[in-house]
Amino acid sequence: MAARQPCVMIIADGLGDLPIPGLGGRTPLEAAHTPVLNRLAAAGRYGLVDPLAPGKIPNTHSGCGLLLGLVPDQIKRMKRGPVEAAGAGRVLKPGEIAVRANFASVERRNETFYVTDRRAARISIGTDELAARLQNVDLGDEIHATLIPTDQHRAALVMSGPGLDPAVTDTDPGDIPLPSPLDACLPKAPGAKLAAQKINDFLTTAFNRLDDHPVNVTRRSSGEPPANMVITRGAGAWFSVDNIFEQRGMRVSVVAGCNTVTGLGKMLGFNTVNDPRFTAALDTDLPAKMQAALDALDSHEMVYVHIKAPDICAHDLQPLAKRDFIERIDVALQLLEQAGCMIALSADHTTNSNTGFHAADPVPALIYDPKVRSGLGSTNFGEAACRGGNMPRQNSHEFIQEVVGAMGW
Repeated sequence: MAARQPCVMIIADGLGDLPIPGLGGRTPLEAAHTPVLNRLAAAGRYGLVDPLAPGKIPNTHSGCGLLLGLVPDQIKRMKRGPVEAAGAGRVLKPGEIAVRANFASVERRNETFYVTDRRAARISIGTDELAARLQNVDLGDEIHATLIPTDQHRAALVMSGPGLDPAVTDTDPGDIPLPSPLDACLPKAPGAKLAAQKINDFLTTAFNRLDDHPVNVTRRSSGEPPANMVITRGAGAWFSVDNIFEQRGMRVSVVAGCNTVTGLGKMLGFNTVNDPRFTAALDTDLPAKMQAALDALDSHEMVYVHIKAPDICAHDLQPLAKRDFIERIDVALQLLEQAGCMIALSADHTTNSNTGFHAADPVPALIYDPKVRSGLGSTNFGEAACRGGNMPRQNSHEFIQEVVGAMGW
């Protein structure tokens, strides 16, 4: 059995993509100048990974959850709301439910709300002030709700009181052309009627309290869309989760600026490393993240570095910005390469820069062990090269098990 060694695992959120006409039919990864990734792939193993399964479209919390070692049987129970709340430091108590929320822009036409921007132009300033109007909202029937802002437009809605069942539908219309009517929250089970009603009541309250908020007055005057609504998805209650690292007695740390991934790490019992320099946007400090990962290797067997920006660029239909940011990742990876540590890389899902939506396509992945060389010549690490790589196509759970095996566990 090989000697055990630590590993840094990069989760490049939304790394995979589809061919882009403006990039000569290449993906942003294929068009990027990535000498470090090319060397790591050529010296190691690389191929394609299906985040969930072939043909299945993942989201961030399911795709990242499996890469973080979540036991696959539990992925359907993992809801976004409790994850977001955990990332914000809010552990749910019995009788509470949490829902992932976005600050969004809406127009009111007669009695119907139309969503015009699901992320309120990715609002990043003023969300604390907006959320301050939505604390401990009394919704009647002993039900209270509090909105916890996290990063950019993201938030967690925590509801407390008797009789709350999280089996409700989303109000977020999702990745469809906008404007689109705000979906009503509906019960998916008879016992969830109360929760659905109270979520709808909260959204009406949110609009009434946010539409004329000074933050939105300023945003409108400067030509920005107002963050005058809260839209919801992924309602759930707390439950304990298992992971393959705990089963092996391995210590894990997560370096992230994205609240969702921090929440996953906390739910899985991992150490989480946050820093104001680590953001879920393009301004994140990549060298600082890599250095934090190297520091964490002193006391952890597996260290994750989550990088959100490729996904954001693709959602915003900016494939050139995605290409350029991937080049920044490549430069930052030199710190890990020079340190001589084991490196793995994959993604939680493909995000199509042509449409701005998640796709079911597999993602590129690699495993680099500085002590083991594959002997391959060279490769341009990307989707096309990975189709013919030296690692079989597999799902994320199989991939992370392969990484753990390569680590000697």
